[in-house]
Amino acid sequence: MTPDECNKWLDWVPITSIPLKRIGPDNTPVDMASGCFVNCQNRRFILTVSHAVELGSSDWVIELGYDNTKGTEFYRVARFYYLGEISRGAGEIADADFAFAEVLADLESTFHLLTPFGPMSPKRQRHVFDLEVTGTPHVDELYAFNGEIRPRPDSSGLVTQPVIYPGLRYIESSGCYHVFRLPVPHPGHDDFTGCSGAPIVDTKGNLVGLVSGGNIESNVIFGVALSRYKFAVEFYCENICPA
Repeated sequence: MTPDECNKWLDWVPITSIPLKRIGPDNTPVDMASGCFVNCQNRRFILTVSHAVELGSSDWVIELGYDNTKGTEFYRVARFYYLGEISRGAGEIADADFAFAEVLADLESTFHLLTPFGPMSPKRQRHVFDLEVTGTPHVDELYAFNGEIRPRPDSSGLVTQPVIYPGLRYIESSGCYHVFRLPVPHPGHDDFTGCSGAPIVDTKGNLVGLVSGGNIESNVIFGVALSRYKFAVEFYCENICPA
């Protein structure tokens, strides 16, 4: 990859992630996660991880962007769907760390950097992936993800800051997860709070997974393997809620 190609990729990665916020009783954000938009059969969905948007919660919204006259605009998610897995011979159903919800087919979210005094960068439309071309990772590729963190966890209110982690290397796949090595020492789980559900992408623009967790000692992060679970969205379109 040439330096120019690398710069274009790093400029694109921030618009792949969709911010999710949990709304408290006073209608202010109290928690956050990440996700991504995908199109499937001419319909649009938000994908994320289930441990971020807990089963039964109905107070999550998608951040659509900032309007100079209205402030930050949100779209309330009506319902998330969750998956469970059962192995042959096993009597228990294990939760899969994957959740999705259908949204308006033309729903869009925009990205721009904000300061306490307003936006400081041009507004850009966030990327929408095609679920049919969701890929699998390879050892000879580079990967990245982008999300929001809380730079001051103890502050009043939900103060967030976007972060990007490029240069991830694929190691292996284990069960329902892909394993990626970080290019720098793992900063600690607090530094990834809010990144759960963020899309993991390669330099060619392919979506391969969603950030699920990590291991500080082995300096890796785990990504939910979308190639394993994307059938659930397709099944939903064809059988649960056909158009």
